[in-house]
Amino acid sequence: MATSAIQIAPATSTTRGDVVLQPNYFTSSVYVKALRDDISTLVVRYHEAYSQAGMKQPFSQFKNVWKALGWTWLHFKVFDSRSRQTFLEVTVRLFLERTVKTEAPFTRAVALFGMYTFFYSQIKEGAPKLQFLTNIPIPYDQYATLMDMADSLSAPASAPLQPYVRYVLSCLRRDNVFLLLPKTDLAAMNPRELPREIYADDGIVFTDVEGKKRKGRPPKREKGKKARLALEGLDEHLSRPAISATADPAAAYLTDEYRALKTTVLQAVEANEDLPNDIIHSANREVLERMRELQGLMETSEPSTSEDAGAHRLEQVVEGMAGGSAGRGIFEFV
Repeated sequence: MATSAIQIAPATSTTRGDVVLQPNYFTSSVYVKALRDDISTLVVRYHEAYSQAGMKQPFSQFKNVWKALGWTWLHFKVFDSRSRQTFLEVTVRLFLERTVKTEAPFTRAVALFGMYTFFYSQIKEGAPKLQFLTNIPIPYDQYATLMDMADSLSAPASAPLQPYVRYVLSCLRRDNVFLLLPKTDLAAMNPRELPREIYADDGIVFTDVEGKKRKGRPPKREKGKKARLALEGLDEHLSRPAISATADPAAAYLTDEYRALKTTVLQAVEANEDLPNDIIHSANREVLERMRELQGLMETSEPSTSEDAGAHRLEQVVEGMAGGSAGRGIFEFV
């Protein structure tokens, strides 16, 4: 366990007005997902190289794959001290998560090599001086299984990795690299889970650990988003070709049943002389007004200039009825 003194959290080192990546970029799904994919690629590429005949120096071959994939340039990702601290912590943590006991022994060894190489290749010299890690936080139950990793490499295919894993672990233990935390189920890591922020199409959404919905009236932006999705769904439905019975018999049956019921209702309305003559036209106008309300909510969130919006199509149909065109208006199409 590391015994170094407690360090003050780094402050930003950039001058005012400079554009830098913020720390929450590295805890977001944008960086976390991409790096996880890169680590998986590293494992696959090294496995391909390791499986070749005549492999005698596994760690030297790992360094060749590391350089070929461009991992040596990762340290130049960001230079601002505050963002760099988060970048380094998240990166070693993502390597560390692939060393857990549930992973395949070969994957665990490659992730250990990656974490070891990344940690010991940090830039510690130069001017201006860059932020670097002195310790790697790890829950103590994961630390215990990590120290026993070499014993899991007893299979003939992975046995050549065993002495290298023992050496890497001895170096990490000798240099007091690991900062022991409470066990995993107490969630002592910061942030508790990765990614902490989930990138959505219209911005950043913070993950809700408890999965509870926010109380109160939904914000105007959220209502606008729902209205926009509803209009897009209607446009897609209107432009969709008719369903054939051969493509989806169940859907075709439901469509035919709806059309038959709609025809029955409309015929009954038209045959009833006690009802107003323009009742179908009034129903068309009511549907159109609802569509206009939805479009208005959508435009408050994201202005639309499309002439093919759902409300625009319905306006043409209703205007045709007002001009004396025969028919049932909107109900001819839906």
